[in-house]
Amino acid sequence: MDRAYAFALSLLLLASCAQSAEMPEAEEAMPAPQEREPRSTCDAFLLNVFPLAPEQIETIIPMGRVQDSHVTPTDHQYVIPMGTKGGSLVTDEPGRYQVISPADGAIVHLEIFKEPVEESYRSQPYSDNYLVEIEHGCGVSTRMIHLDTVRKDIMDKMQWMEWESQHPYARGRVPVEEGETIGTVGPHSFDFMVVDTRVTLPGFIVPSRYSGNSEPWKTHVVDTFDYLAEPMRSALLAKSLKRTEPYGGKLDYDVDGTLLGNWYRRGAGEQWEYWKDELSVVYDHLDTTQIRISLGDYDGYPKAFAVHGNAPDPASVGVGETIAYELQPFEYYVGEQRWDGIHHAEGIVARNLGESRGFVLFEMSDSRTLTVETFPRAASAPLAFTSAAQVYER
Repeated sequence: MDRAYAFALSLLLLASCAQSAEMPEAEEAMPAPQEREPRSTCDAFLLNVFPLAPEQIETIIPMGRVQDSHVTPTDHQYVIPMGTKGGSLVTDEPGRYQVISPADGAIVHLEIFKEPVEESYRSQPYSDNYLVEIEHGCGVSTRMIHLDTVRKDIMDKMQWMEWESQHPYARGRVPVEEGETIGTVGPHSFDFMVVDTRVTLPGFIVPSRYSGNSEPWKTHVVDTFDYLAEPMRSALLAKSLKRTEPYGGKLDYDVDGTLLGNWYRRGAGEQWEYWKDELSVVYDHLDTTQIRISLGDYDGYPKAFAVHGNAPDPASVGVGETIAYELQPFEYYVGEQRWDGIHHAEGIVARNLGESRGFVLFEMSDSRTLTVETFPRAASAPLAFTSAAQVYER
C-alpha cells in the first residue's frame, strides 16, 4: 500500500483544504509519558515513548514478512494490540486505544485508505483507515499505517488532494509533542516503522531502484529497537516475537552474484498492483532458518512459499546454475500447536505442510539478471525453460 504514498510525493501540492472525518472518542486513556531524556545532539536521538503503551500491546511482529501482496520483505513491523481477534481491519471499537506521537516533531503526510489496494480483497468487509508520517528532525521520521482515526484538528490543518477518490492524501506541517494523542486504533494490527535518512541499508545492491521511484524511504528503514530509550526498549523487546538480532527484523537481503534477495521483472512499468512484477528469495521473518520464495504472480495471485527440503540455500546459488525449487505451503507452530498469528508466543518455528504447489525454475545469466518460469501444476521438476520464461533484474 505504501506505493501510493510515494506517488503522492511526486505530485504538486494543491492549495485547498478538505472536509474531515469525525474522530471517535477514545475509550482508554494513554498512561502519562515517561520522563524525557535529554536530546542535545542527533547522535543521542532516541524514542522515549511508543505509539501504544507496552501494556496495551499483545505482540510485535518483526519486519521482513513476505505474504500476499507483500512480495518483497515488509519494511514495517506489525503492532498487535491487546484484544485483537483476527486479521481484519474492521472493528466496532475504533476508539479503543489512543495513539501517541513517539517524539516531538511535525505531521507532514496523511493518507486515507477507503478500499484495499488489492482488487481481490475489495469484496471483503473494510473500513477507512489512515497513514500518518511524522518528521522528528535529525533525518528521523516515523510512520504508522492502518490507524482508525486521526484527530479532526490535524486533518483540518493539512492540504488535501483527491478527496473524492478512494485514496485521498495530504501534505502539511502540524507540530506535535512527544506523548501527544494523534488518533486512535481499535483491536487490530497496525504498521510501524522508523526511517533515518542518515542510514542506508547495505542489502539493496541497486538502491536507485527504490530511491529513484516510488519507495524512497525503503533503503533507510532502520531497526526500531535501535531507536528506543530504556526502559521502553526492554518493555517492547518483551513483546517482540524475534529474540535474536536484528530484533526489529530484516528487509534487505540482496547479495550480488547470488539468487538471494529481491528481483524485478524486466520492462515492468509503474502500475497500481506493482507487486505483480516482483519476486524475492529470502529467509522467513520469524524462523530465519527457512527459505521463502515470494512471487508476485503465481498462477494469477501473489504467493509466498517454503521449499521442499529447505535447499539449496539461495545464498549459494550463483551465475550459470539452473535450479528448480518445489514449492510448498507452510505454517507456524509453538510446540505441536499451530500458532494463531495473533497472540504472543515463544519458540515459534515454521514447518512445511508437505503438499506440493508446483515448481519454480531459476537461472542467473549474469550477476544481476535472472530467468524465471513458474510451473504451478507440474507433478515433477521441469528440466528446461519454455517460451513462457521471463527475465528479472536487480
